[in-house]
Amino acid sequence: MSKKIYVLAAIVLALMFLTPFLGIIPIHWQTIFKSNPSSFVFWQLRVPRTILGFVAGSILALSGLVCQNLFKNDLATPDLLGISSGAAAGAVLALKFNLLVSFIGFGGLILFSYLGALSSVFFVLLISRMVRNSSLYTFLMCGVALNFFYSALIVFFQYLFDFSNTFSLLRWLMGGISVVGYREIAFLGMLLFIFLFFVFLFKQEFLLASAGDHFAQSRGLHVARFRIYSFLGLAFIVGAVVSICGPIGFIALIVPHVARIWGQSNFHETVILSLLLGGGFLVLADFFARILMPPVEVPVGIITSLFGAPFFLILIISKLKKVE
Repeated sequence: MSKKIYVLAAIVLALMFLTPFLGIIPIHWQTIFKSNPSSFVFWQLRVPRTILGFVAGSILALSGLVCQNLFKNDLATPDLLGISSGAAAGAVLALKFNLLVSFIGFGGLILFSYLGALSSVFFVLLISRMVRNSSLYTFLMCGVALNFFYSALIVFFQYLFDFSNTFSLLRWLMGGISVVGYREIAFLGMLLFIFLFFVFLFKQEFLLASAGDHFAQSRGLHVARFRIYSFLGLAFIVGAVVSICGPIGFIALIVPHVARIWGQSNFHETVILSLLLGGGFLVLADFFARILMPPVEVPVGIITSLFGAPFFLILIISKLKKVE
């Protein structure tokens, strides 16, 4: 691995170490091992959300990298393909009708977020199969259409909510690193480890898919099957993140681009850089969300969108200039 990865890893670790001490009320390091309110805030509130921010940001960044490799499109993300909005719609459905059954020892939001994301994948695959000679463009357009559909569905459920619950739902839909236990963090951490393992295990397949369908098929890769399996995996892991953090946009779009520039087409470096940049970016965004407007906490999804929207416009303009 190159020197830049070690430098970035050191910066991210320093960021994760410092941010729990900083906030509206700074915490002194000598108080964190004593039985007092500062110790509780440090270990039960700030440390978990810092770890969660890194893990969730890493997962979102890697999911964006996988999508862009599969579609050979710099704009392809779980958000654009409707996976994130499908997961959010599933979670909102569970909240509305109180379908919070236990799922593998965790809250039912994870189950219904996964089912929502899975429904998006199912419809994208179904519609693309109904179209003759469907291309990657067909997949993307189906995803965009489903994204609008699920967004409308979320607004509809929001309309049905009691007024007293509408604000909490709206707050969740803006994305946030909420207060969670270490068990949920361990669950997401395990998913990140498995995700990373499979990305490296199928490195060759991802590289072939990014080179084009005809070339990949000539090398013996069943592209359609590989894409379906990848979608199913993305649906579960993105659904898990959405169920805990809500939909957080633009990380899956921004980070892979920066990682590719720094990684210089080296697959291993690009993956590790995506992991570090995604995690570090969300930790930093959450820190700004905590201190920006005290005592009110800004939803972290707003912070990521403020950075991501201009980047998205710049990316589109650069693509249009290349076409010209």
